[in-house]
Amino acid sequence: MKGSAIRRLFIVLAVIVNAIGCDSSNLVVVTGKVTYKDQAVPSGTISFFSADNASAYGELQSDGSYSLKTDKPGDGAAPGTYKVIVVAMQDQANLLPEQKSPLPAPTVPFKYTSLATTDLTAKVEKGKPNVIDFNLTGPLGK
Repeated sequence: MKGSAIRRLFIVLAVIVNAIGCDSSNLVVVTGKVTYKDQAVPSGTISFFSADNASAYGELQSDGSYSLKTDKPGDGAAPGTYKVIVVAMQDQANLLPEQKSPLPAPTVPFKYTSLATTDLTAKVEKGKPNVIDFNLTGPLGK
């Protein structure tokens, strides 16, 4: 599966989970930045998942910033506590077809890519700015 296909899969999963359990009138804006070893993670997806099936996701920008989406771009997430995953693979957009890998190399440690292994959490609160930054650490591939 190519990196963009994996990214689309996570987005589809987030949308499905979101459709099950979120009231859009209760959303608050959530923004932040994702870094790995103090360097911006320039592409990928960040997804927030709560125990009560609420979810939101955002696309990482070239400077590592994100803005969460539940129903429409930038609308945010429902207040609550979330487990957070980050999926980021090496960008292959500027490579020739014969140079591309079927599965691009990850640019963040594997533990952050699964709900079963991530230790990232976030608390989204109503009535206050929700700027939630993550500095990822650890070796790639583990």
